[in-house]
Amino acid sequence: MPKDEFDFQDPFELNGMALLTEEDTIDPMCECFIEEFMRMGHSADHVLELFCNPQHLGMNMVLEQRGEPFIRDRITEVFARWGRSAVFQTGSAGPDAGGPPQPATLQASRDPHAARPAAGSADSPIPHPTL
Repeated sequence: MPKDEFDFQDPFELNGMALLTEEDTIDPMCECFIEEFMRMGHSADHVLELFCNPQHLGMNMVLEQRGEPFIRDRITEVFARWGRSAVFQTGSAGPDAGGPPQPATLQASRDPHAARPAAGSADSPIPHPTL
């Protein structure tokens, strides 16, 4: 089979699976999403935007069930755990926020030397991810 042909019998095809559990796994799942994208170089704002995108089913489910303030708090906590500051440029990431965006800066770290330049900026060693 050539590389550009799709094979319905491909055993390595990615398939999403839902696993039913009795415990609530939304909080650790949320932190895992945030950490994954933060480590790839995404900014706090971009991670928040990913939660608002309905094409990211798991992330969007967390937003729907816990709300944006919960997501912002988790982003701040995860970034702080890695010694980074979470800076949000907009007051609300949702499309129905209403009114102009309000600047809101949340410092995740008290150490001013822990802040790193945003991915893709001139000072950043991490290139901006392409979507």
